[in-house]
Amino acid sequence: MEDVILDKMLSGARSILVMSNFALLKQFSAKPHICDLSLSRVLLNDTAIPWIFLIPMRDNVLQMNHLSEVDQRQLMAEINIASNAMESIFPCTRLNVAAIGNKTPQLHIHVICRTENDAHWPETVWQYSCAKMTGDECEIRRKAIEDALRLKISQ
Repeated sequence: MEDVILDKMLSGARSILVMSNFALLKQFSAKPHICDLSLSRVLLNDTAIPWIFLIPMRDNVLQMNHLSEVDQRQLMAEINIASNAMESIFPCTRLNVAAIGNKTPQLHIHVICRTENDAHWPETVWQYSCAKMTGDECEIRRKAIEDALRLKISQ
């Protein structure tokens, strides 16, 4: 990973990089924004199960192999940072990391903390309707994840 240049600082604002042509699909636009990393926008899924999305801020990218090699390495580094951040605040039995996109074609990576006590264990979470958090619960979780990401990036 020496050749992957990570952005070590998140600015005070939640967004540090805005790609001029980047746009989220409608399916993602209502999800709470956590922060932007060097490559990826990080969004919160508002379910009771701890779940975030990393969406590379590149236009018209459907799959990881459509990214440049530099962006592929950066995405893997950001998945690692996000995975470590999520595990640090949500102890889990399994950390599910997946890029599926059958229903939402914009490249996005799911990072989901699963426990044997969650309502749908061991099944996949997207085949069920998961309980939703309240607005206050979403904001508390969003802030906790943002803080954990900042800490992991600074290390």
